[in-house]
Amino acid sequence: MRFLRPDMLQWLLLLPVLIACWMVQNHYLRRVSRAAPIAPRFLALSRRTHARSRAAMLAAALTFAGAMVFALARPQVLMTASNPEFERQDLIIVLDRSVSMRARDIAPSRLVRATLEIRNFLQHRPDAIDRVALVGFADSSLVLSYPTADVGSLFFYLDWIDDETTPLFGTNMGGALISALAVAHKDQRKTRKLFLLVSDGEDHGTELDTALGMFRSERIQVHCVGIGSSAAVTIPLRTPEGRESFLLDDEGRLIRTRFSESTLRRIAETTGGRYIRSSSGSEMAEAISTIVRGERKLVGWKTTTEYRDLYGAGLAAALVAGAALWLFL
Repeated sequence: MRFLRPDMLQWLLLLPVLIACWMVQNHYLRRVSRAAPIAPRFLALSRRTHARSRAAMLAAALTFAGAMVFALARPQVLMTASNPEFERQDLIIVLDRSVSMRARDIAPSRLVRATLEIRNFLQHRPDAIDRVALVGFADSSLVLSYPTADVGSLFFYLDWIDDETTPLFGTNMGGALISALAVAHKDQRKTRKLFLLVSDGEDHGTELDTALGMFRSERIQVHCVGIGSSAAVTIPLRTPEGRESFLLDDEGRLIRTRFSESTLRRIAETTGGRYIRSSSGSEMAEAISTIVRGERKLVGWKTTTEYRDLYGAGLAAALVAGAALWLFL
């Protein structure tokens, strides 16, 4: 233990002064008690203090003064802590941008909710995640961001996705996964890559088997988060002029989409990844965090030492002792 203000410890000399004053007062009160004794029948009405009460008052006064001096001296104790260190890894997010993600069974829409929860995760991402890449897809894939530690640039692309009004038809998950794997292969830093697919489950492509074969051959896991409710819902469209309509088929009938998790489960099971369902959207950021925490690899422990202030404990003890002293007075 050390004291930041050791000069304040000289005030501990007050303690023998308090003891001396108490002894003088105690001697005086005992003389008064002997000189003017109280009749036994009036003892219940007497306010005269007893020896044990006076001793308790001395103990409270000494505790109050000692604790205050202790706090003013700013004591600190050396604490040692061992913290786990995890392998640094990069996260590659593969985000479905197809027209079915515009459905509003999850407010404000599947896509907007997904981008919102991805932002929440990025703002509080764990230390084990070094960089993040973003791949968007519908019928074709688009690498929006290669692995970067700049969260601001990722937010820019997520905002751009939210503001896009052009409907993107078709869904090719296999092509998107192949593009994401190419992003990992092009990266010069050979950190471990963590793949995360976010989609409502619809897939109309023909490359999924090829993609899964590539991931299995390289023993890379793909984790999936499915977003959407079980209800069949319409797909709203927004024109550049701001008007809204709904997606229709060739005969003018409303097209409805329904969340499908079979493909997402297949991807996760084939590659050895995890699948998590997000039926309301609110649990999506926690789902991503759960996947990331589950993939952390412990590489060692880091021991840190630091001084912790103890003046708060001194003030708390002084407060208790002061309250007890006030009750005795």
